[in-house]
Amino acid sequence: METFSISLASNPSTGYRWMLSNPPDPRYLSLLETTYLPPSTPTTRFGQSGRQIWRFRALTRGVTSLSFKYCRPWDESDCAQFHFYMIAIQ
Repeated sequence: METFSISLASNPSTGYRWMLSNPPDPRYLSLLETTYLPPSTPTTRFGQSGRQIWRFRALTRGVTSLSFKYCRPWDESDCAQFHFYMIAIQ
């Protein structure tokens, strides 16, 4: 079983954060963790975006997708949506 990460630009100081639009298909993927990495520059300014890292484990061969949305948790009416399609081949 392989692990992989998806790294998305994120700025939690604005209230926005990445969320899964729906849970991963448990036949193919397991979410291991999600973490936020602040900007790596030594002169980080307030409001500068970092990266939100999503780490998954592929459980078996197959085709599946992941859908993410970038929203404020209290206001999901205006979300950016991103979709990833994966093919796992062993």
